[in-house]
Amino acid sequence: ANADLANFYLMSPLKRPEFAKIKLTDIPEEVINEYKLHQLATSDGWVYVKVTRAMYGLPQASSLGQDQLEQRLNAEGYFQSQTVPGLWSHNKKPIQFVLVVDDFGIKYINKADLDHLIHTLERYYNVSVDLDGKEFVKIELDWDYENKRVHLSMAPYLQKALRQFDNIVPSKWH
Repeated sequence: ANADLANFYLMSPLKRPEFAKIKLTDIPEEVINEYKLHQLATSDGWVYVKVTRAMYGLPQASSLGQDQLEQRLNAEGYFQSQTVPGLWSHNKKPIQFVLVVDDFGIKYINKADLDHLIHTLERYYNVSVDLDGKEFVKIELDWDYENKRVHLSMAPYLQKALRQFDNIVPSKWH
């Protein structure tokens, strides 16, 4: 199975607040009115905000989110391999998963063990689950269990790359 956490980096508490300034003209009018930002703006049109939780664009957001996820998984008996970064197991259940940022590639024997992992994650995150394991980190997986093989494809990216590079590849290479 595969699982993906939505908005993984968002809302992790920062270790200390950050501050940002935003030009009032860059804020939608409905937000300005809702929060009465004209009253808070400086004379030259800036609004200063205190940021207490992770958001896109903060360099520390990824490590904060990862640390928080690790604490939450550890509390439920999951631990990361000392020799293979990103490989996780449970201290009692026969389940393993590879974790790449917010994507889980999960190998399990008992559905109850998978359910335990998913329910653990759902307490904190919006989780989408693919029981067939058809995609992991945007790589399409075609499982051939009979021959003990998996075929990998990145067709959407290949098509995009072909379109993108068609414009810069010299015509004699076509």
